[in-house]
Amino acid sequence: MITSTPVKKNDDVNALNADIREVLLEVLPITSPELQLELTKLVQQIHHLNYLIYKKSNSWKIGWFIFNNDPTKLILLLEEIKYILLMAKTNKVGVDAIRGFRINLEKEINNSRYFLWGHILNGFSSIYSVRSVPFKIFLGLSMTTFLSIIALKFSAEEIYRFDDNLHQKSSQKEAIISKPLSQANSPVPIPSSSYSEQLKSSSDTINPNRHIFYGLVYAATAGVLGSVASILLRIIDFTDKKYDDPLIPLFIGLFRPLIGLIFGIFIFSLISSNTLIKIDFMITQDQNSSSLITNKARQDLFIFSCAFLVGFSERFASDLLKKTESELIEEKEK
Repeated sequence: MITSTPVKKNDDVNALNADIREVLLEVLPITSPELQLELTKLVQQIHHLNYLIYKKSNSWKIGWFIFNNDPTKLILLLEEIKYILLMAKTNKVGVDAIRGFRINLEKEINNSRYFLWGHILNGFSSIYSVRSVPFKIFLGLSMTTFLSIIALKFSAEEIYRFDDNLHQKSSQKEAIISKPLSQANSPVPIPSSSYSEQLKSSSDTINPNRHIFYGLVYAATAGVLGSVASILLRIIDFTDKKYDDPLIPLFIGLFRPLIGLIFGIFIFSLISSNTLIKIDFMITQDQNSSSLITNKARQDLFIFSCAFLVGFSERFASDLLKKTESELIEEKEK
């Protein structure tokens, strides 16, 4: 029985800790290695419980709300640990049951010790303790996809703005060239200041280096999205796989699309260099065509499609790398 006298309470806690140590010495030698590992993780929480029980300040106040750290609940948790160890001694409790109790105990300790940060830690702990490998991979892919969509939005807008300014400048030049020459006796028209400022502003916004940067981001995000789609189609294949660390599936979802990102940058550089892949014949358009898609837009869409493909198919990407290597070797030997 738990009493309210501080000295008596300390004696009860010390006796309870001694009982837990004795039972633990009896249980560990007769249990399976898997159960021993889980019991060891459970016993590690005893230190945190004792810290909270012997903590000097039992309550703190934020505004008008007082948070109470009554040690009675913590002492009861110590008693529950003792009873679980006794049940493990008789082989009447499984590994899953002990694991579930330990996870809930860790969450309770985090809430009591860190309060607000404890709830945040419990969120990460819940993700860490989930056994579903596809769920963790899907969670990592969700984070990667979210960042990729943001990057794709800004890069696509910048590329569209560049193409639009380039088209406007080309149209203005054609209008000046096609304008009939003035008569010899007639005065030469002076361009208006607004017209000159318009030409200057459109020329200033066209920065090839900036366009290349956003083009790289555009192709890289396409490769990431292709890799994400490939993993999602094969996510069931990860169900039966076992990993040494529970965070590995999450890291697979987070960082495996980086392979698609690298291949996306590679395909953009390969096409833009115009050395091995010629795309002029693919984007030719009839002058009488009523299509609203310009040749530059077709080129951007072609690059996006190729980057998505190399991110989606690792086999296609490896074949493309081998073909590029062989072509470069042949060009060097000539």
